[in-house]
Amino acid sequence: MTSAKQEERFRLLVENSVEVIWQTDLELQISYISSAASNTLGYAPDSLIGSCLLDLLAPNSREFAAARLHDRVTAEEPAKQPRHRLLELQFQHATGRIVHSEVTVNLVRGADGTPIGFQGAIRDVTDRVRVEDRMWQSERNYRELVERTNSFILRWSGEGIITFANAHICEFFGFLPEELVGRHLVGSIVPEGESTGQNLRELIAQIGSNPELFPTAEYENCRWDGSRVWISWTNTPGYDTRGNLTEILSVGHDVSERRQREQQLAYLTVNDPMTGLYNRAYFDTEIDRLSRGRRFPVSLVIASLDNLQQLNDQLGREEGDLLLMKTARLLRQAFRAEDLVARTGGDGFAIILPGMDEQQTTATLIRFRNELATASKSQPEVFLCMGAGTAHTASELQRAQREAAAAMAAEKLLRKKQHEQQGLSGKEEQPV
Repeated sequence: MTSAKQEERFRLLVENSVEVIWQTDLELQISYISSAASNTLGYAPDSLIGSCLLDLLAPNSREFAAARLHDRVTAEEPAKQPRHRLLELQFQHATGRIVHSEVTVNLVRGADGTPIGFQGAIRDVTDRVRVEDRMWQSERNYRELVERTNSFILRWSGEGIITFANAHICEFFGFLPEELVGRHLVGSIVPEGESTGQNLRELIAQIGSNPELFPTAEYENCRWDGSRVWISWTNTPGYDTRGNLTEILSVGHDVSERRQREQQLAYLTVNDPMTGLYNRAYFDTEIDRLSRGRRFPVSLVIASLDNLQQLNDQLGREEGDLLLMKTARLLRQAFRAEDLVARTGGDGFAIILPGMDEQQTTATLIRFRNELATASKSQPEVFLCMGAGTAHTASELQRAQREAAAAMAAEKLLRKKQHEQQGLSGKEEQPV
């Protein structure tokens, strides 16, 4: 498609839009406004070219809009991605009536990154506002609706002070209404910090300052007994006729079960469900990451249980599972927090030892073998065949892994021969 055809296509899309598409310079002088201005504002588009966009606003929206548009010029740096801003403004129709509108605003920059104007769209939401006004004005009906819902409904100030909490939220969180109203969100139903490390006091402050930037937010909340729950909130700011933020209406739903399922899925993605150790996929991913890093030497230990199959055959899989879990516990206790211990499948295990050279690895394995011998005095006994290899550069990682696997296999073969010889010796000693 040629550029001329593309331009014609976009022109038709803009002109046929029910929204009023507009463009101004930095002084808000209109340089373009689409034909929808006739229906929405009552003016012929040509008659508005050169006029100031602010003059089309109702008086109580002009100062608010001017301040917000000024912020767009001063707050955004050229290197940042342009941000979309949605404002709720009141325009004055040519007939004098008020047109409640949602206005999208984008800052326009020149080739050198310098701001040169604004562009956006005006959507008539008068009917919606009328419905909202009727709901807000009918406080009795509103409260009845809110109290009967199974959603958590909060109204709070930009400073974080709760001004209303419905019955469902009080019952769920274990508070009386008078214990919540007048208190700050943080310290009542919102903890200072999340288990993920997020600072929730800071998050609440950000929502209170710019609620339009947080139409939804999902974070941990705290019940009266200290237990944590995950709530998904939708936040709707309330403004007075002068455009000042008066309160925030938050509607929430308990999503703890979904979050728990997500955490379980994430856990199973990298962990072995039987032992709780990392799985083979995570081990391979970590090897790949190490191959791109610079922290060397790195030692690898490959290990295999020598008696798992025998235990399964003689005593059943339940005993085999106990052996696997005991082995995992001993491995976790024996190695450092920064070491990665994985179950690579069946009777196989692998350990990554960052920063350890050959001598350190040998000393570690000697100590671990002694610990295994002590732990095996109680059932089930743990017989691990192990081999190690050390890489001093990224290119040596695969070689170190092969050496470790070969050493483990050699030890396993030696054990097998020893078992066979013991079996033959036992037969020879039996009376004929």
